[in-house]
Amino acid sequence: MSLYTKIMSFGFKGSKVTGFASPAQGYEENSIDLNTLLVKSPSSTYFFRLESSDMDKLGLPNGTLLIVDRSRKPVYNQFALIQHEGRFLCRLMVKHNGKAVFTNGDIEISPIPDETEIVGAVTASIQVYGNDFSH
Repeated sequence: MSLYTKIMSFGFKGSKVTGFASPAQGYEENSIDLNTLLVKSPSSTYFFRLESSDMDKLGLPNGTLLIVDRSRKPVYNQFALIQHEGRFLCRLMVKHNGKAVFTNGDIEISPIPDETEIVGAVTASIQVYGNDFSH
């Protein structure tokens, strides 16, 4: 009996493939779909790139990509995208002396003026490293 015959006689039946298992077996995951994860209301979600450093103190540096849902109103201690004097600004909405106010992390806190429009709630932010945002 040859070595090949001995190996085959140990009961390899059918077409089952045997061998060493993949080290990753059991750890398979579905791929991450950023649209599903970050965009809950596609028809009212917009992406804005932060183009200033005035939110640095709150962890949103220049170049941060903001995901804004216009169908959601911001709640206290949440970032909001506002439009003030024709400019879009990201600010943290907080409660100060019983009123909703916006701050960028400095001591000064700005009350919400009548001409300021709350565009939507910032639902997520993405920081991209190593890119030139000048264009």
